[in-house]
Amino acid sequence: MRTNRSAGARWLAVVTALAVLASAAACSGDRPPGGGPADPYHADAVRYGLAPQPHPDVTYQPDVVLVGGGGAAVRSVTDDGLTWRIDPDAERAADLAPGKVMFLTSRAVGRVVDVRRDGGDLAVTIGPVELTEVIRDGTFRTAAPVPLDRPIAYSAGTPSWVAADLPPEPTRSGGTGGGTSGTDTGASSSGGPGGDTGGGPGAVTGGGPAGGGPPGEVAGRPGGGAPTGRTRLVPVRAPAPRPPAPPARVANQQSAQAGALKLTTECCSEGVTARFEHDDGEIRMTGSVTLLLKKPTATFDLAISGGTVTRAEFSVTGGAGLRVAVKAATSVGNTRNLARSVVVPTQFSIPIGTILGVPFSATVDQLLEIKTAFSAKDGRLDAAGEYALSGAIGYGYHRPYWGPIQPGGFQVRNSLTNSITGISIGASGLLVTYDVKFTVGIGALGFTAGVYVALRASVGASLGSGAGLIVCRGAGLGVHMRYGVSYSIPKVVADVVNFFLKVFRTKPIRQRGELGDEVVVLKRAETVPPNVPLCVV
Repeated sequence: MRTNRSAGARWLAVVTALAVLASAAACSGDRPPGGGPADPYHADAVRYGLAPQPHPDVTYQPDVVLVGGGGAAVRSVTDDGLTWRIDPDAERAADLAPGKVMFLTSRAVGRVVDVRRDGGDLAVTIGPVELTEVIRDGTFRTAAPVPLDRPIAYSAGTPSWVAADLPPEPTRSGGTGGGTSGTDTGASSSGGPGGDTGGGPGAVTGGGPAGGGPPGEVAGRPGGGAPTGRTRLVPVRAPAPRPPAPPARVANQQSAQAGALKLTTECCSEGVTARFEHDDGEIRMTGSVTLLLKKPTATFDLAISGGTVTRAEFSVTGGAGLRVAVKAATSVGNTRNLARSVVVPTQFSIPIGTILGVPFSATVDQLLEIKTAFSAKDGRLDAAGEYALSGAIGYGYHRPYWGPIQPGGFQVRNSLTNSITGISIGASGLLVTYDVKFTVGIGALGFTAGVYVALRASVGASLGSGAGLIVCRGAGLGVHMRYGVSYSIPKVVADVVNFFLKVFRTKPIRQRGELGDEVVVLKRAETVPPNVPLCVV
């Protein structure tokens, strides 16, 4: 009888202990051992990302440090995404050192270039890494298409990796010049968020009188700044203070400011849109560009063996077309035209969840280029058009062969050329280039490493002088698709990040990873009557 009572007491103790453990797990938000929340839409995961978890079928590179705690261990991150302030008592945080790879969350991952105690925090500065620098062996795939319908919106504010964008100078022939910026975007000057006021540490700002501007400014004419078409970086001895990133949130719309350019971005169930508004008192420009989508989904299949990608397949379905609408006006003519290259400082991320312990996300990044070419004062040019492009975009890679998946079904829904209107005694023109990049991987804000595919659409419109008897109108549309594995960032971003990282005496990052290619999807030119030699080039 005594034995039965003892057994009953032990059984009751076990049941009670299990109940307590279950209750504790429920109160903790279903946190896995040593990690953050398992729900990608938990408040900590939304703000800073989902935590990685060890898995027997995945081998990480030997210098990767899986820091415990996930988003709950993060105190803040700078707006450029490079310096993370974390809990110094987080599991394995003490193992972080320059040269190691920190993997704390799906966003907080990168090569450590500096780590130091700062008050009660551990400040860890990281640079971007390729996916194979994190994972040595593993096979990852989506079990079913992932709907791109509930994005988390991140904003970088005015990050240090964006340089000033300077206006082009008039050439002797009366057009707009400006040399080359060294960017891969084709803009006449590099730039982006921070636009007229400059971006990060050491970036110059146009402005101040000769020899009398604030520190960091360049001597020259007001609003002029550095030589046309270039961004000068002044030496720095220590990283300048950078503000924390704005809080991430579950949203399909995000606003940003880039100097005189106001941006509103939207994603993703009906498309990816960038709306812009620029008014500096001399040039006014408003418009929107949309990559049209219908209930888009993403699928991917990735195999890594021995730190080498052996197979990669990625596709985004639901492509529907391209829509553009632009209005531009000038009061100064050819004395100054607009030339902006904006790395849009927002990112939309759709959590895929953990696959073999790795927290993958599908992210959407955007780049916008705007140019005007007014040859006379008080000019105005308006244009709008819509084109259909159906099917999926993506690729398949089975080492060493590539196979792109290109959209088709091109149709003109509303001709851009037929809509061109304006008033000017001289010729007018504008060019808008819109780049939308989809990535499945890890990382954030332009430094996402994984499989990616991007569409880059360039739309141009021109209107001849209204002073003659014949007014020529023309338009052009070009669409390119690029794809690859690892990360791919605009050169202006790489240049400024490398300038910043020089403080830590680390090797420079590359503009893109080791694998990738590009194909032409479409090239189209349009003209409208009168069909005379003067109008047909």
